[in-house]
Amino acid sequence: MKKRVLLIIMGILLLSLGACSMEKEDTDQATQEAEAATESSAKAVVNEEPDISQIRSICKLATLECYYHNVAKSEKEAGSGLTHWGESDRKFWTEYTGVAKIGVDMSKGDMKINGTEITIYMPEAEILSIKPDSESVSTPVVDTDSWNSNPIDADDVTGAVSVAQDDICESIQNDSSLLANAQDRAKKLIENYINQLGEASGTEFTVKWESL
Repeated sequence: MKKRVLLIIMGILLLSLGACSMEKEDTDQATQEAEAATESSAKAVVNEEPDISQIRSICKLATLECYYHNVAKSEKEAGSGLTHWGESDRKFWTEYTGVAKIGVDMSKGDMKINGTEITIYMPEAEILSIKPDSESVSTPVVDTDSWNSNPIDADDVTGAVSVAQDDICESIQNDSSLLANAQDRAKKLIENYINQLGEASGTEFTVKWESL
């Protein structure tokens, strides 16, 4: 049955850094914990040079998790043919929540060491994963039905949520401040790891960043 999907996105919490579900103090605490983890990793490393596998692990620690609340609206058109005679178009909407993970996929990056100069080739921050919480999807609110029922079923709701997710992805990808925050967070933790490693080995490293 043909559907015309109309989306109304409400309550999107991903349009700015302040929209992340983590409050600033929670973000600071997460950063401190990640910094402590990188410091421990640096002190535990026997080699005097930074390790690309450690940097990739640090990027995973730097991943931001943002929670959002969304409302998807859709309209299910009446079917055609005799069996659908008397059906009416029915608008409906449903609410749900989800989580987006934003960070740097360092498996796409690289690192080169020339003496004490370290060049890190870092890809841009991106959406690493995004998915709705299926258990949070509310029972849809629908228009009044006609005498010949045009029911809103689970597939209709799933389709509306799926299209709404595309809009969420676009919102994040267009939020340069949120992506920049994820990028800066990863850089800060990597630099902390290298500095701690340098202190442990008595070496002063210089870090250079190259974009991919």
